[in-house]
Amino acid sequence: MTVRPDEREEIIAAIKAGDAEQADRLTIAHAAQIVRQIRDYIARDLDRPLAISIA
Repeated sequence: MTVRPDEREEIIAAIKAGDAEQADRLTIAHAAQIVRQIRDYIARDLDRPLAISIA
């Protein structure tokens, strides 16, 4: 699942319209979608070692 390009435009339109509740709902849904994409990306590589460097 990918982020639709018009999702951001819908958020901007809600903000411009002064609809804080709609902007909030859209923003939360948008963020949740991004989190799902990151989780899916990480989960598909769990069988391979992952080196994390902290500098």
